[in-house]
Amino acid sequence: MQAAADALSRAHHILLKNVPVPTTTADLRRMLTRYNVQDVSDVAILYNNFVPAKQALITLARPNFLRDNLRALTNGSLSGRMFSHEAVDYSESGLPESSFGTGPHAGLDNVGKNVLLSSFYHDSTIYPLASALEKYKLAGTFEESVIPTATKGSKMQPISMLVKCRTESEAYRLARDLHMTRSLHTWSQLLEARIIH
Repeated sequence: MQAAADALSRAHHILLKNVPVPTTTADLRRMLTRYNVQDVSDVAILYNNFVPAKQALITLARPNFLRDNLRALTNGSLSGRMFSHEAVDYSESGLPESSFGTGPHAGLDNVGKNVLLSSFYHDSTIYPLASALEKYKLAGTFEESVIPTATKGSKMQPISMLVKCRTESEAYRLARDLHMTRSLHTWSQLLEARIIH
């Protein structure tokens, strides 16, 4: 009992479960404001190989408001769906493993400015995308900003391309323009474009 109380006194994180897949970090921040959750320093959606894991990690600047925040989130809902939550103490184990495509923010920097384009033929290269992306402001050079994602399983499976944009608004513009289009029909099937948060 004392060990659990000690862990709770040290915990800086709240794990949300049953988070709807379309949820964005902006959605989460609005929900936290609605429930008066205090002292939040970061909000991250958890991913598994770029697929939302239906969980989110709330980081608090200090553990002082943890108990109040847990109470505030009791019976909370997001997009009409009830979620569960719990305090998590990473002071000894460290944060959840984060690698390219997996973990908080999918293991990426440039948070909120990354767009995942799917699906492309397994042997595709980035260069046919050059003309489609030339009107968008990328985070760096074309080669630095467009990254093929690793694909698990058969080498014949489709792959995705991660596009790193300069701003969040540019990422949303790119995703809005290219989602469910056939503008690259000679290279891909119907495109899916989604922001990685």
